[in-house]
Amino acid sequence: MGQLTAGLTRVEQTFHLRAITPEFEILMRLYENGPTASAALRAKSRASSAAFSLILKRMVSSELLKVEHDRNDRRVRKYDLTDWARKVLDEFARNTVRVLTQDTAATD
Repeated sequence: MGQLTAGLTRVEQTFHLRAITPEFEILMRLYENGPTASAALRAKSRASSAAFSLILKRMVSSELLKVEHDRNDRRVRKYDLTDWARKVLDEFARNTVRVLTQDTAATD
């Protein structure tokens, strides 16, 4: 098992989900973009509307995501990573960059 695969396995084990799922896609979008309205997340998701709503509820209850109402429009919910989820993804990103940089350097 390579270092990148090991990193993905650790993320899967930590979050109790498969790496290439709508859940992981949501995590990565929030990691890259910060707090995002649910409508914007849904627009980029491959999950159905019903499945998407259930996924968000499950991720909030698992303490991967936190949700806040928009200050200007209380109907709008904004989602973001919890501090714990961001810490795990930071470590994953650092390891991924390190592995990819090593692989690039080795082929030059």
